[in-house]
Amino acid sequence: MSTIDRSRWSYDDGCIPSQGWFVRKILDPVRGLTLDCGCGRGIWSRKIREKGLPAVSLDPSIRRLRMCRCEDNNILVICASCTHLPFRPDSFDSILLLEVIEHLTKEEQKATLEGIRGVLKTGGTLVLTTPNKHIYRLLGNIVFTHNPEHLNELTLGECKRMLRQFFRIRIIDGKLGILDRLVPSFLCWDLLFVCENPGPVSGEELNI
Repeated sequence: MSTIDRSRWSYDDGCIPSQGWFVRKILDPVRGLTLDCGCGRGIWSRKIREKGLPAVSLDPSIRRLRMCRCEDNNILVICASCTHLPFRPDSFDSILLLEVIEHLTKEEQKATLEGIRGVLKTGGTLVLTTPNKHIYRLLGNIVFTHNPEHLNELTLGECKRMLRQFFRIRIIDGKLGILDRLVPSFLCWDLLFVCENPGPVSGEELNI
């Protein structure tokens, strides 16, 4: 386990994409009881509830969870790490993991995805976003400051290979500001994956 400050695992208000169509790509696949894993201030949890769905907000930072509850006192909050999810198997219909996985070590990333698969129902949906390593770093030298709290950024290929160990990938997309719809995902600075929990099948079957 790494020694980083877990209070920094969050997808804060400033990270919400301004493009409504990209927000819809994140929320449209979400169904049923949804876990917002690494919820931060709870922006996405509130969007899930606005959709009329129940949400559970999980974050390792008590401060962030208090902010989350201040915005919506009816949200269920859980203080825990993404690497050790305190839920029974098959608890959730959908799980969001938005701008979180890059804050974990490689070992923690695999542990998190394995844990998510365990608490996600068969046929359930995982929506994951993360910076596209090379494009993000290129833009980080030009447009914005690179986040030093990222422990293991992933390329498109690396993320696909890791996800396919646990899930079936249904959609791959990305964002690049006003150019979102004009460029392929491998050229986007941030990646979006919509995955399905296939249930008890082998890794070979997942890669078909």
